[in-house]
Amino acid sequence: MKQYELEGKTAVVTGASYGIGYAIAELYAAEGANVVMVARGKEKLDKAVAEVEKVCTNGNRVFGMTGDVASTEAAKTILAKAVEEFGKLDILVNNAGVGEQWRIDCIPDDVVDSVIAVNFRGPVVWTREALQYMLPQKSGSIINVSSVNGVRPMCGSVYASTKGGVNTLTRNTAIRCVGTGVRCNAVCPGYTITPMSQTQEKGAGLAPAGQDMLPILHTRTVRESETMHVACQPEDQAYLALYLASDRSKALQGQIITVDNGSYL
Repeated sequence: MKQYELEGKTAVVTGASYGIGYAIAELYAAEGANVVMVARGKEKLDKAVAEVEKVCTNGNRVFGMTGDVASTEAAKTILAKAVEEFGKLDILVNNAGVGEQWRIDCIPDDVVDSVIAVNFRGPVVWTREALQYMLPQKSGSIINVSSVNGVRPMCGSVYASTKGGVNTLTRNTAIRCVGTGVRCNAVCPGYTITPMSQTQEKGAGLAPAGQDMLPILHTRTVRESETMHVACQPEDQAYLALYLASDRSKALQGQIITVDNGSYL
């Protein structure tokens, strides 16, 4: 048995400067992987990389690259750099995402476009480009960070729809990759304590009063109110992402796995 689960592997994690993406990058680095952390903001990313570097104990390395996950050019450039630096691409984590709480009858075009670009176009483009490396080498694991909203669409209309799309993308990619040595699975976090979730709890960045989804979310049954929002921590999601990246999950393909403390059963 290897001392480190991801020893010798190379991982690219998008949306890695905080929250779930940061927790995944940190755990991967602690388990021996070379990690490329991707985010839009350089200052936060540089600080995150500096912290993750501290857990590298196996001669593995971490570096950061900025880029818009909705950009094909960014995907091509960053993945090529990862392969140039480390010789191969073993793991892609499509984690970057944005939230919203608009009802479908009120959501403006700019919110529709921005959420779809990050939450759905991003995973499509990065998956396509990663497969250019993984299929020829006959190995690799693609992990999409979706949401419980992809199964139970209770939050913002377009946010929930994009996560449903990510789940379908996961299964479609898995079907394409059966027998190739490449796997694709998804993590569906329930309510998880992250900067984004805390911002939404405080109401910042939501739709105007009376037009957002929050009144609907607060009209639950007694049973639901007793079980909802049993919060997870980012590391709870990272542990599943570690399993899906490791050889221990070699038989898993096209699985959509919820991590939510049983809050949404």
